[in-house]
Order: sequence, then structure tokens, then C-alpha cells
Amino acid sequence: MSITLESKLPLRIALVGQTFDESRTVQRASAMQSLGISLKCIPTVLSGSNYETSPSFNKRIRYYLRIPSDPAKANSRVIEEVNKGVDILWLDAADMITFSTLQRAKELNDKLVIIWYSEDDMMNPRMRTRQIERALPLFDLWVTTKSFNAKPMEIPTLGAKKVLFVNNSCDPQLHRSIKVTEEERILFGGGISFIGSFEAPRAHSLLYLAKRGLNVRIWGNGWGSWVNRHPNLIVENRPIYNEDYVKAISASSINLCFLRKANRDLQTCRSIEIPSCSGFMLHERNSEITNLYREAKEAVYFSSDEELFDMCSFWLNRDQRSSIIGEAAKKRTIELGLSHKINIIRVINNALSNYSDLVL
Repeated sequence: MSITLESKLPLRIALVGQTFDESRTVQRASAMQSLGISLKCIPTVLSGSNYETSPSFNKRIRYYLRIPSDPAKANSRVIEEVNKGVDILWLDAADMITFSTLQRAKELNDKLVIIWYSEDDMMNPRMRTRQIERALPLFDLWVTTKSFNAKPMEIPTLGAKKVLFVNNSCDPQLHRSIKVTEEERILFGGGISFIGSFEAPRAHSLLYLAKRGLNVRIWGNGWGSWVNRHPNLIVENRPIYNEDYVKAISASSINLCFLRKANRDLQTCRSIEIPSCSGFMLHERNSEITNLYREAKEAVYFSSDEELFDMCSFWLNRDQRSSIIGEAAKKRTIELGLSHKINIIRVINNALSNYSDLVL
């Protein structure tokens, strides 16, 4: 897909988000730099923290109250960077940034464009903080990967001036086709694999497969109580990221993709990352994802546990046929422009459409 950045360069962006290696914020930062953007990253977490860092008691209380802490002092860093001069302030789900910080940033630069980007269902109150609820009208563009959030009766009712839906995206430099060694196939692969955190509905679907005689390998957080639950469930009970994540996809005959019910998902990051790796994907069926990856051409789908079992049984040991679908899925990912880089171009072009002095 051909799409170009319409802004004058060098465009200066302050990107606020999680800056540890496993985060997709880091992938988006790399994509921004590849576009020639002058980028300043503002961490929202302390050095050495990541997804597996246990929250303190105080942090858990503040999360419950929907008033998250700011351990990395991201709010003060935002003001520092705006003072130095930025065109865009991009909050990558940085929910600790306050109304007063954004208001002050606008006072310092009345042409500052503020963008919110999130992969969560922000209509769920647990996903929204009190700070963000108050600050929502200050955003020039609210970006979501949840199509329903962009509907008039959802995020716009909370005060968002402009809402943009984009599909999930991937990093083609990371999420790519690779050849795995036999050792890597043993370490990371399986006939049927699932990568993702625990959620009860998906756990029971996987148990259904195991009880019907299929072996399933599971990677992700929260599966501790499921270790040794059934001999056909190989529960690694740990997450897998980056290169190891790509190896696991490439080393598996069937990559399952469940959608998080609490997030009302119709697609998720794995929905795009698995095809980008030329992985064979068996995904929960809905019209949104089947419009992206056409059924039986670039992915296969299921709507019930019974159909999930039938599809797994059919596609196991049909690696030659499934690899054709996997390669077609990668090609489709490129055709649709489902990369971080192209999404960023879409977002910036949309956000700057009202700022003629920043547009070519």
C-alpha cells in the first residue's frame, strides 16, 4: 500500500509510553524514526520495569481508584519537552498524564497537536483513568483499534472531538517469515499453539481440545493454576516476546487466535502479527477479521469449540497446504498496509488535517 506523510519535516514528536523492549510502543518509536521524524521518548515506567514487574501495594490501590501513579515523572517530562519545542504529543496509552499537564502543554504551544493511541476498549471504565476522562476533550485526535469505540454512541459521548479507528498493526522488521532449526522447533513449537494471557473462555476451549485428544502448547501470563491440568495441555506458564515469539509462530503448525471477551475484541495484535510471520492462523470468526483475512484464503476461522476441534483436526499434518495460506496472509498484510509505519502515517495525516502550517 502506498501512502505518504503529508507533514512538513522535520516533524517533532514527543512519544509517551512504555519503553521496555517487549512493548509495542518501542516498535512504533522505531517506525516513527524511519519516517524521518525527530523523536523524543518519554518513559511511563521506571528503568528495569516490564510487563512482568509486580505492582506495589500502593500502585494496586491507585489502579483500583483509577488514579494511576507516575513513577517515571512522565508529566514533568512532557512539560519539559513541550518547552523545548514539539509539534505532536503522542500518548501511547499513557493514562497517568493529567488534565493539568495537557492544559499547560496547550498554553505553552497553542498549535500543539495531542494524540491518544490505545489498543484497549476505552469504554470499559477499568481501562480509563480519572485523569484521562477529564482530559479527553483536550485531545485533537483519539485513535482506537476498536471499531465500535469510534461509533457516535461510544467514545464521542465522553467528549472526544475527533475519533479515528485503525486496524491493529505489526512491525515487519520483527514480525517476518523465518526458518527455524529443529532445536528451535522443539523449544518453541508445536502442532497447535496459543500465545496469550489467561482468560477463562479461551482456557475452557483449550481444555476442550485436550479432552478430545489434541495436544496444545500454551505461552502467556496467568496460566499457573492450569499447569498439569490435563496431560494434553503443555502450559509453559510464561510469556514469550520478540524473536522468541516469532520463532514460536514459525515453529507451530496451527496458531490459535482467541479474542479477549473483556475487551470486546474483534481483532487483536496477534491477528496481524501471526499473518505477518506467514503463520497459519486459526482465529475466532467475526465479520471484521474475515474482511481483513479472507476465510480459507489467508486464514481459517471457528465459531464454537466443536468447529475449533474440527478445524484443528483437519489442518494438523497438512503443513504444505497451510503454508500456502500463511504465505498468502503475509502478502495480504502488506497489501492492506497493516504495519505500524503506515498506521502512524494515517494517524498523523488525519491529526494534522486542521493545521495547515504543518501540512505540505
